[in-house]
Amino acid sequence: MRSYRVRERLHEELLPHLLLARGVGPAEHEDFLHPDFVRDSHDPFLLPDMGVAVERIRLAKEKGEKVAVWSDYDCDGIPGGVMLAEFLRTYGLAITHYIPHRHKEGYGLNKEGIDELAEAGNTLMITIDLGTTEVEAIEYAKTKGIDTIVTDHHLEPEVLPAALALINPKLAKSKYPFDGLCGAGVAWKLVQAILLKDRPAGFAEGQEKWFLDLVGIATLSDMVPLVGENRMLARNGLLVMRRGRRPGIAALLKLLRISAHTLTEDDITFMVSPRINAASRMDSPQAAAALLAAQGEDESKTLAAELNRINDMRKGLVAATVKEVNKRVAGMDLTLSPIIVMGNPNWRPGILGLVANKLVEAHGKTVFLWGREGGDTIRGSCRSDGTVNIVELMQSAGDAFGHFGGHAASGGFSLEEERVHTLPARLNDAYTALGFGTAAVVEVVVDRELSLAELPQAHQSLKQLAPFGVGNEKPLFIFRGTTIASTRMFGKAQDHLEVQLEQGGARVGGIAFFSTPDSFSKKVVAGERVDVVGHVEADWRGSPRIRVVDVL
Repeated sequence: MRSYRVRERLHEELLPHLLLARGVGPAEHEDFLHPDFVRDSHDPFLLPDMGVAVERIRLAKEKGEKVAVWSDYDCDGIPGGVMLAEFLRTYGLAITHYIPHRHKEGYGLNKEGIDELAEAGNTLMITIDLGTTEVEAIEYAKTKGIDTIVTDHHLEPEVLPAALALINPKLAKSKYPFDGLCGAGVAWKLVQAILLKDRPAGFAEGQEKWFLDLVGIATLSDMVPLVGENRMLARNGLLVMRRGRRPGIAALLKLLRISAHTLTEDDITFMVSPRINAASRMDSPQAAAALLAAQGEDESKTLAAELNRINDMRKGLVAATVKEVNKRVAGMDLTLSPIIVMGNPNWRPGILGLVANKLVEAHGKTVFLWGREGGDTIRGSCRSDGTVNIVELMQSAGDAFGHFGGHAASGGFSLEEERVHTLPARLNDAYTALGFGTAAVVEVVVDRELSLAELPQAHQSLKQLAPFGVGNEKPLFIFRGTTIASTRMFGKAQDHLEVQLEQGGARVGGIAFFSTPDSFSKKVVAGERVDVVGHVEADWRGSPRIRVVDVL
């Protein structure tokens, strides 16, 4: 159950009020609203081992070495890998972009992939969005004659790998003033560092900014804080994408009927990113990389259609798995445990996070789901109901897992198949030991009360505050005393809700995806007078509307 509290008014004008509420002081307002490439870009050589990495790459160029870029298979690693591979080819290197198969190889480096790169004659490997924990694999690469440069942003473990260079702003020894970069953002700093020391002939000053479309996709997709340097990278990334210079992105946007000129962070995170991620979930990470790297219009159209087809397959697989899971849940007594734990060796681990999200929404419980990754290894995903810290819960379960990681709200894990039968009991014991409990009421802070008549001006102000994300959340408003003039369901499956709202002569549309009139605190009925909680956004024509979060 949720309750709503309107934030104390910090300024009469909306924009200063929202900035102050986000911890941006008056002296910082102009800088926040107007990100600047030069001002907001920090010196890349403040990152650990950057000098060593640049000199090794310059040596590889001089000696004509073969170089591999090994990236993660998600929406941070794939754009970051394409970006770095493109730049290094322009720099004059022979590059292989290696993306591991999510189900056959799993996350991170592996011996089989390293063997393949060594046999192909690669003597230098640069990682994107991984490597900080890869002690054994990097040591193995060294025995194969491969030096490793790590670019990563994950937390520092107790033991670091003996990489030639480990570039990570989260390392304790880092002097870099901002530790919130995503994996592609760290790789971008490597590009900047190389150009500071050795800009290729014909590569004009500032030409590297055209790579920011890929850095922007990764920054917007990877749940990093959209403040400081990240805000600048995300804003500039959107500006580059709006120019339509990259054929693959342009083709995908056209297929999805998204106007490049008005592209927003929501278009990236709700439409583009899921399709990039779907590629690896459905065994085809190279399809996403090929689209982002495509140069020709015909090739881009073909690849965009293929990526969309893969995403449709992913949707179908998720729907089928949700249906199977719900059948099993219907036969369970959910009062016996605060956690739903289940699995099937035939379930594809790459989609289980999406399935777990739907279970949490439907049942309000923390969920652990597992499937088989290949061989005897079981891999799964978990999501919190908001009352449980997922990482603490898995830590408390002791040796129940082979590996695990994540954040407070979500995570992933692996374990041996013989341990799955004891997993529910282990997690229940850990839950009890940690003293987690169900929160009776979750308080949600609303940024401001608005009238429908104020919506157009508020919409213009919010454009300056965008892009929104972690650290700069989309403002939440309440519209009191509005009348529901009409409602309708729409979409292929009739699973989205549209409402028309009226108040004092003003009329505004509202929308709630994957919702029905019964999805809110109060049922949506035409003619009723209600309070509406929601975000302000643009509709397909560019006019302001309300993204409905709740109806009271």
